[in-house]
Amino acid sequence: MFKKIIIRIFALVIIIAGLNLIYNFTFYKKDLEEKCEQVVELRKKQPDTDIFYFAESSNFNVREDDSIKQSISEITNFFYPSLKITAINKPATHGGIYRHWLTHIDLTENKPKAVIITLNLRSFDANWIHSKLETPLQESVVLLKPYPKLLNRFLLSLNAFDNKTEQQRERDMIKEWETTQLEFPFPFKYKTVTEWDYHMAQGTYTKPDGSWDAEKITLACHYVKTYAFNIKENNPRVKDFDFMADWCHKNNVNLYFNLLAENLQYADSLVGKELVFLMKQNRDFLVNRYNKNNCKVIDNLEAVPGKEYTDQNWTTEHYSYKGRMAIAKNLANGLRTQFNNYYKAAY
Repeated sequence: MFKKIIIRIFALVIIIAGLNLIYNFTFYKKDLEEKCEQVVELRKKQPDTDIFYFAESSNFNVREDDSIKQSISEITNFFYPSLKITAINKPATHGGIYRHWLTHIDLTENKPKAVIITLNLRSFDANWIHSKLETPLQESVVLLKPYPKLLNRFLLSLNAFDNKTEQQRERDMIKEWETTQLEFPFPFKYKTVTEWDYHMAQGTYTKPDGSWDAEKITLACHYVKTYAFNIKENNPRVKDFDFMADWCHKNNVNLYFNLLAENLQYADSLVGKELVFLMKQNRDFLVNRYNKNNCKVIDNLEAVPGKEYTDQNWTTEHYSYKGRMAIAKNLANGLRTQFNNYYKAAY
């Protein structure tokens, strides 16, 4: 009896392995192109790539009146004309997605000389972590999980991933704003984001006629909800970037985290020095944590003046050409530690 069970289990394993192999050679690539075209693009372009650049929309967003439309990665490439920097972009992407892209780089054939990964300060906040866009992002990486491909496809068909509803995500976000205590090394009257946001909304700005300036108040409140947080080790984004730093160190791949610029000028003028303090403190946390081994953080937090942000009435990392140029120059200079022999002053 026991022998028959063993034989049946062995036969089942053989059948499943065979089906997995068939799926791998038939429908897997088509499914991958549909769900995660970025990895398909990565694999296709790796033979001609020296440096990969992983980014969300900050890389390619441009102003209508920009005389030069090149992305941050393309401008950086101007300084290294004999190298090929390949950008892999997807709007709203963050470290939890980049980590899956990273592990699909082929290390056995034409291993890249370096990888640059966008480090977006906002991606550590509750608003982004619990974004309604998170479900499609998580769906896009199910087929990339380190399990048999057929099993991943089965999990995808069952929606067996982080598949919360928009309402659930909003509740999680609000709960975090209501319960997480803000930490300052000096006395501050507001204890949570919700409390700070509420008081900011109570007529902080008025028009000449005495009526509330709703547009300015809304923007100020959004700055509070976006940047009022303390990055700590239990933040899920920290775990994602830790993974990527460890993976690159283990596999001897030079890694650059491109910390994006945020509009500190508007944060200061709309909300005040306490919010700017938090933003700079979070920058320091990331720089101190990841500037080690073969990883380097390129600090652009204060590199772009307020007027050079495309979105003047919201918080995004979308810049004019001058803003993209400032970040690209900083990045190009940071790369000189490794690629000085390839460097050529472009501007």
